[in-house]
Order: sequence, then structure tokens, then C-alpha cells
Amino acid sequence: MSSSSDVVLETRDLGHAYAPGRFAVRHLTFELRRGEVLGLLGRNGAGKTTTVRMLTTLLPPTEGTAIVLGHDLRTGGRALRSRLGVVLQAESLDFVTVERNLLLYAFLWGVPREIAKSRAEEMIELFELEKARRRRPWALSGGERRRFQVARELMHDMEILFLDEPTVGLDAIARRRILRYLRERARQGLSMVFTTHILHEADLLCDRIAVLHLGRLVAWDTPDGLKRRHMGLREISVTFTTPLSATLRAEFERDLGARGGSVVPPPPGLPPLEPAVTLRVARVEETLPWLSQWVQRHGLDIERLAVEEATLEGAFLGLIEGLEEPDGGDGGDGDDRPSVRGPALGGVGP
Repeated sequence: MSSSSDVVLETRDLGHAYAPGRFAVRHLTFELRRGEVLGLLGRNGAGKTTTVRMLTTLLPPTEGTAIVLGHDLRTGGRALRSRLGVVLQAESLDFVTVERNLLLYAFLWGVPREIAKSRAEEMIELFELEKARRRRPWALSGGERRRFQVARELMHDMEILFLDEPTVGLDAIARRRILRYLRERARQGLSMVFTTHILHEADLLCDRIAVLHLGRLVAWDTPDGLKRRHMGLREISVTFTTPLSATLRAEFERDLGARGGSVVPPPPGLPPLEPAVTLRVARVEETLPWLSQWVQRHGLDIERLAVEEATLEGAFLGLIEGLEEPDGGDGGDGDDRPSVRGPALGGVGP
């Protein structure tokens, strides 16, 4: 195990079997540093929720080790729980009002009264719960309940915050406000483990990404690093000043194909000699110089050039594509029970 004071969580070959020989997570090895936001990405049933439940002492590991805030995960449950925060997908609602609920939650965690009152007002404003402050949580809308659930967890002080799909059911404006707040808390030193199916959120918030597939860690990198390594095919839209002749177009497609690229067929109903052409390539940075030389060599001009932005979603799809499918389809993160069998899928540690 690492002795660095910056490492607040470290796992080695961590796993959980929900039946003999059937693992939801296996050989999980990674670390989390102070003030770092780690994104856990994966399809439904990849093992994300099981991982969060293990690391928050809600589910015992059946193999491997983990050190969380200096405590062994298997024996330090009571000492750890007061230093962790967790927002799970399952709702836990009480019968007092939203405002009273926030104050009671802070009281249970030993937050001084005046700090609790100030913090409750901050959470009510941040999560847009002003109109709901005197209503009971079970009477809120789905989006309000989710905002309340995240707000309640942020009422107490913690060193690691686990967020399992925290923005499910929220509109774009609410999601952006919450992500900005979480990013600021990370700058102040709060470490986070964050799961989401909205990969744009992970790109905005996370410092590093761990991709799980069938319970195995198959990639570990920064968001930009994953984009560079696993982006897959990207598109370049080119509009020439005049349509290519049939001969030139055939030559262009042949030359591009020799480099591993292809021309996207035009939509049905459009003539094949339109001045706009869409290319599908693996390496944009290598294709653009070649395209410039090809155009100059044939005495052509380009009116417009647009390159598809590299996205974390594209990298994720490029990585996952072709990997072994789970037996029987997706297990669903609520269940989170893939069957991990056979050799490892190239798990990567930090």
C-alpha cells in the first residue's frame, strides 16, 4: 500500500462475490487522492454500485484489501462512517419537513447549531428548495427529492463523498449548479467518488476516470487521456468551393481508404457530387495535414472545415466496443450483478 499522505483511499484486488464463483466486482485496484474527484464509469451491471457500497462499508468485500482514511475497510467500519458521505440511488425519506430534516441530519452528525442553520440555508438556496422547505420529502417531485437527498448529505463534514448517480432526474440547470458546487468543494480538499451515466458530467467534474466492465477495471486515466487513447472513429466535415467530379471523388475515397478512413455516404435523395463531404477517420491530427496536401495537389479550395469534438462519451464507446457482453444482457446498476468469469479483461491499476 502507498504511504503517501495524499492518498485517502487505496484498493488492491478488491472484489465481492454475491454467490460462490459469481463476482460482481473482482481484482479492483486503484487509489483516490485528497481533493481528487474519481469517476466510476461503466454500463449497467458493470459493478459501480457494488464498488460504492463496499467502499462505504455497506457491503463486505469477499476478496482483496482496501485502506480508507488509514483504516482497513474490513475492520474500521465504525471509525470510517463518521468521515464518509454517501448519496446512493435508493431514496431514504423522513416525515419531517425538508428544512427540519436538514437540521436534524446535521445534529445527528454533531454539527453545531448555528453552523447547521447557516448550512441549511445554503443548501436550500443551492438546491432550489425554497418553495419546498416546509413540505415533507415524500410529497416532493422526483427532481426535488433527488436535490434534497444530495443536499442532506452535504449538511455534515466529511473527508470522502461517494455520489452514485447524484443528478438522476435533475434538469440541465440544476445539474450544472450542483457540479460547480462539487468542483469547488474538491478544490477545498474534499475527495469524491462519482458515478454517472451522463459522461459529459464526468468530463466536467472528474480528475481521473476508472472504467468498469463486467466487474473489472479496464481503463484508468484522466478524461483527456482516455480521449486520446480510445476516441475511436471521428468525423471531419469538408465543404469544397465546388463539387468534386466523379473521377476526383473516386480518387479521394480511394486515397482516404488507403489511410484507413472512409467517406460517409450522403443522405438519401442528395446527389453524390455535393460540395460537402464527411470523412470518418481514426486519427484527426494525421488526417488534416494529408487533407490539406491533397486539396493543394488537385488545385481545389475548401470553403468550410469542421472537426467533431473529442468527447468522453466517444472515448468510452470506443473502449467498450467489442468487449465481452454480460450473460443475459445488462444487469442494471440497481442490481449490479454481472457474472465475472474467465481471465481478466486487462484491468489497470494506478
